[in-house]
Amino acid sequence: MEIKVVLTVLFIFQWLVGGYISLLSPESPQNRPVAASEKTQSTVTEPIQSIRLEEFTRGTQRSIEVNAEKTIVRLNNAEETMKTDAKFWKKLREQVQQLPLEKLDKVLVISKKHQVDAALAATLSVVTDDSTYRSPTFDHNAPPAELAAVIDCLYRQIPAGMQAGFGR
Repeated sequence: MEIKVVLTVLFIFQWLVGGYISLLSPESPQNRPVAASEKTQSTVTEPIQSIRLEEFTRGTQRSIEVNAEKTIVRLNNAEETMKTDAKFWKKLREQVQQLPLEKLDKVLVISKKHQVDAALAATLSVVTDDSTYRSPTFDHNAPPAELAAVIDCLYRQIPAGMQAGFGR
């Protein structure tokens, strides 16, 4: 009789703990990344103030920040500021508005070489009047599919003198 009670208690404990652990699991529906097939247009209605791509690793820091007035490109200690072309800003905003901003922090990151310094760690941030939306960290040379068009658009803003430092 005691063995049955012990086995029953163990079974219940395993069931309870196993269910709790599955809720914490990265594969849990609550923590599931957003797949490219689930990409939907953003429902964010507040105006986009700026878009920033940051890439870094030991010894290298680079970024591209764009707003309606100016574009700032940084490579380590060098910085170049230029006026943002109105057509470019409109095109970039339209591309960003195609992203699921509310789920930007859950886009699927496939490559994780940045975790062992084999690639620069990159993040994309979108600042609106009320919020800042940020992607998870991804490899600079392997962005999530949803972000690739926006990142390519940002890379086109790199001045000729800095392109070599950005690997372009």
